[in-house]
Amino acid sequence: MKIEPLSLILGKNHDYKEQFYFISGNETTLMNKTKDHIVEKILQNDLYQVEKIKNINLKKKEESLFNKNSVYIVNDITGIDKKVVDGLCRNDDKYIFLSENSPKNKLIKNIFNKRPDSLLLECYELSRSSKEKVIRDFLFSINLKLEDSLYWGLVDRLDNKYMFLENELKKIQEIKNITLSESLLNELISKETYGGERVFFDILKSNKHIVNVYNKKITNSGEISNLFYYIKQFSNLILNSENISDFEKNIPKYLFRERVFLIELFNKFNQNKKRELLKLLYNTERAMRTSGNLSLSLGLRFLLKFKKISIS
Repeated sequence: MKIEPLSLILGKNHDYKEQFYFISGNETTLMNKTKDHIVEKILQNDLYQVEKIKNINLKKKEESLFNKNSVYIVNDITGIDKKVVDGLCRNDDKYIFLSENSPKNKLIKNIFNKRPDSLLLECYELSRSSKEKVIRDFLFSINLKLEDSLYWGLVDRLDNKYMFLENELKKIQEIKNITLSESLLNELISKETYGGERVFFDILKSNKHIVNVYNKKITNSGEISNLFYYIKQFSNLILNSENISDFEKNIPKYLFRERVFLIELFNKFNQNKKRELLKLLYNTERAMRTSGNLSLSLGLRFLLKFKKISIS
């Protein structure tokens, strides 16, 4: 059976009786959050222990010395087919499979989608409405009410990647006995990334200037990732806007000082440039998935290619 990952993460009443959980998609932070959530819930039953194996062929045959069943976390779907899955049903072990989207896992997804003892969970970047669900649930959990302007500022500003969004929300949780204002919220949310994100707003300046700012502000893989996804946010706004009116309407309100720059940037993109930008984003994200992150040199190369597309 297929369900939305957030319905599991934010839900309170699921019983986790399924034997198989197949987690797929292209948003790895949400995939890992979903996996961790499922493991945590299953381990509340003291009859289970966790075992990580590369693929199902490496599953141990012997029984646990402690008479516990296992939750197997499997990161490689090699060897999985209907016959193998049927064979795994002979005991009470549970299985969590993680597999990013690829042509080879489409048939395997279908196996789990049809089984009543399975959940298929596909993880993609959060939509605006999905972000609202996460934020509302978080605010409710800490009994915090925000003014509309602060709430919508969070929705606009927070990342579409689940773990980046969650990490920023945790900063708010640390505040005690302090009134949350727009200035404090901006300081919290941008504390680690604001210096780096300024590189994007200098993208139309000289290469020498961009390199100097990049070298000063971006010093590790985490900052590179934050910068990439920040630029991707505005790239998607450019790609998805049919005209300048659509684009202006969707510029986050908190970026009023950058509005002129963003409009100037949008006006530089025609359909050909949009196709080049889409290809650049795809290739860069693929490189990140392959290596786990971007190196400093690859991050700078991405930035300069973005500029080249913009001004060509």
